[in-house]
Amino acid sequence: MDFSQINLQYLIHAQDLARQDPRRAGVLLELPEDQVELLCSLTPDQLARFALIRSPLLIPRGERWWWSRLLAAAGDGCQAEIDAILEHGQTRA
Repeated sequence: MDFSQINLQYLIHAQDLARQDPRRAGVLLELPEDQVELLCSLTPDQLARFALIRSPLLIPRGERWWWSRLLAAAGDGCQAEIDAILEHGQTRA
């Protein structure tokens, strides 16, 4: 099943919420302040990379480092790092 559009829509809405109310977004998304800031700073081109991710991002992760690494890799534009993070997440999910 292809979750690419759902992933992108989720992150666009999450970014909108983070820009409107960073504190609330942090609580709802379970992200620390620095990761909320990183999510806010992603450009449309960087967010568009999430449309390449076919596996669901909306699954319990249990560890905050996963989102931190994924957002940082998207910000850096490093597709190989994104792929590695996703692969690691699938083996642990």
